[in-house]
Amino acid sequence: MKKILHLDIGQNRIFGLDLLRMLAILFVVFSHSAAILPSGIYSFFDLFYFDGVCIFFVLSGFLIGSIIIRSVEKNGFSRSELFVFWIRRWFRTLPNYYLFVIILAVLSKIFIAGFPLRTITPFLFFCQNIFTSNDSFFGESWSLSVEEWFYFSIPLFLFLLVRLFNIKFSRALLMVSVVLLLLSTYLRYHVYAHHTFLEMGDYRRVVIMRMDNLMYGVIGAYIAYYHQNFWAVIRHRAMIMGIALVLIWKYFIYQYPSIESFYYINIFYPLFCTAILCLLPVLSRYTLKNYGYWAKAVSYISLISYSLYLIHYSLVKKLFIDHIFYSFFEGEDLFSIIIKNLFYWCASLLGALLIYKYFEIPTMKLRDKIRLKNNAPHK
Repeated sequence: MKKILHLDIGQNRIFGLDLLRMLAILFVVFSHSAAILPSGIYSFFDLFYFDGVCIFFVLSGFLIGSIIIRSVEKNGFSRSELFVFWIRRWFRTLPNYYLFVIILAVLSKIFIAGFPLRTITPFLFFCQNIFTSNDSFFGESWSLSVEEWFYFSIPLFLFLLVRLFNIKFSRALLMVSVVLLLLSTYLRYHVYAHHTFLEMGDYRRVVIMRMDNLMYGVIGAYIAYYHQNFWAVIRHRAMIMGIALVLIWKYFIYQYPSIESFYYINIFYPLFCTAILCLLPVLSRYTLKNYGYWAKAVSYISLISYSLYLIHYSLVKKLFIDHIFYSFFEGEDLFSIIIKNLFYWCASLLGALLIYKYFEIPTMKLRDKIRLKNNAPHK
């Protein structure tokens, strides 16, 4: 059993980013446990809850932005470099995703009466939430769709600016960042002013409403690479500002709780993404030489975070708890609630570990065996 649970944690990991990733996934998993927790307990823990998906978006933007910048500055921005980036991204994200699409489709067909397999079609191409939300099948995959469209479109726009218009890459990156942030700000205000967000279902899960969240991380990567001294000098002041913005963001959540309010649609996400961006100068430089038990636990959860994101809700919560084993978990007494939550967390964590160790790692190794013309940096 010890061998099964063991993970190799490299000593060169950036612990600050592992910490941020761990907090993000735990916030997400906790938020999806609301239906299986007594309301009083959930309300108490909600005081300490922050938007895990926003954290993931900013962190992903920072990591992906850093990869693209280092790769282009080292190898140039050729078509092969663009394809190398896409192939490495898809090897990192798609195998796990499609594994869960298949598992969920098979189990849904078996255990959910009248489940139509055609429901999964848009999920195969990340088209489930481009303009409207869609929770009909694999609800939490909305954020993966946002990321995949970002990974595809932003490097493509950069490539066109650099190759067709002969714009310097660093300038093109800054131009795309500013344009996307301005367009997203205008779009959110427009849908708020005209109430068209009501036609989107849950606008918070729509690709066109959230792609700019990742760009805050890319801006961080831009500053960290092209203005390294500034990034280092401001890190402590930025950390204080980031913490202050997080607290302000949390305060306003309780002042304007409606997701249809001006604050929620127009300010909620930019404010929190800016706060996380401000934390990156410190966290991106925070490494550990010696890992104690707590530090290992942080990196351990960080490593399995992607698999944990995929498994915890649609599979463990909605299928196992709500359908397949419903009769076992249907009680609302204290003992049943404890058992339900223990199963939710243990099944999610153990399942994520097994998927990471015996599926995700092998596919990553397969990716690294592919001999490509250009050798892009690893995430």
